[in-house]
Amino acid sequence: MGENVNSAEQLRAVEGAPVLTHAASSRERALGVLSASVLFAVLATAAAIEIPVALGCVVLVLALALVLRWRWYHLRAPGRRPHTKAEERVSFIGPASLAIPALGLLWNNPVALPGALVAAAVPTVVLACYLALRWRR
Repeated sequence: MGENVNSAEQLRAVEGAPVLTHAASSRERALGVLSASVLFAVLATAAAIEIPVALGCVVLVLALALVLRWRWYHLRAPGRRPHTKAEERVSFIGPASLAIPALGLLWNNPVALPGALVAAAVPTVVLACYLALRWRR
């Protein structure tokens, strides 16, 4: 009889455990697509035109804040599974990839439009990959 009580308590403990498989809401997915679009547009525009270095720093700080904010959101969101190794790696590459458009922005060196598009696409693709990895389950 002692086993039945113990197994019943164990079953209640399992049923009371948090579920870590909450899917991303449609609002979160829409904000993710919007974030990636804004990141690409702002970085491409800032890299293609000649802007003051101070404004280039502001653009980079805001881009970094956007990339890090998604990671912090997923780390603190209740009911979410922990990050996998692949997600950890991609989330580390995200802020580092902002160095590509930073080269032109911090030295006030505008690049041609194709180069600006490529420089802006790299951090955007990394952010999109991170979000896709988080949303795949």
